[in-house]
Amino acid sequence: MMPLLKSRVFILLALLVTFAGTAVAGDITNNDPFSPVNNLIFDLSPTNGVTSRGAGDGPGQGVIVYQDTNITQMAMFLNMPNGGDIKYMIWDMNNGELAYSQTLAVGASDTMEWVLSNPFSFDLHAGTEYWFGVIADNNIDVGYIYPTINYSNNGLVADSSGNSNYTNYNDPQFNGYAASEIGLRLYSGGESTVPEPGTLLMLGSGIVASIGAARRKFRP
Repeated sequence: MMPLLKSRVFILLALLVTFAGTAVAGDITNNDPFSPVNNLIFDLSPTNGVTSRGAGDGPGQGVIVYQDTNITQMAMFLNMPNGGDIKYMIWDMNNGELAYSQTLAVGASDTMEWVLSNPFSFDLHAGTEYWFGVIADNNIDVGYIYPTINYSNNGLVADSSGNSNYTNYNDPQFNGYAASEIGLRLYSGGESTVPEPGTLLMLGSGIVASIGAARRKFRP
């Protein structure tokens, strides 16, 4: 009886350890937008300044992509003193086409915090750059980094040449570049395909050449 009892105790302990180390995935259909359900893969932070924008005005941050990546959430460091709706945006390399947008309600607050989008799925393709922006229908404060820093993670590189600006909440339009970086976090729920070293080197050369022209500098 004793060996049998010891075996059962061992099995029970093993099961407890297994369950204790198992993470429970969030239900993305009922997601709390302020609680991430995916892995943080890009974290351009901390910010050291705040840009205050009026309704229908907002900034963006460029990210240069060196490996194919699927992102499933994004976040920016912000607050809305009077509350309202924000629109998270993803633009193409030249800020000429709005590739994705999502509207999110934000409560009134004077405290800056990382405000997460709801879950989505968007493919970032190696060899290009994407601009992640935010614009609001009311006053908004957004965290920025100045002077700019060099940051990269998981094949994603922050564009340190300066942020983008956007206008017109209902029909967002690109409105020039500025001199700062905007605090940005990107999340992914899956694995990315890593290119060979030779391919990565060619991609890097091509991207640097395509964005080598100096950008105009305005306010953050």
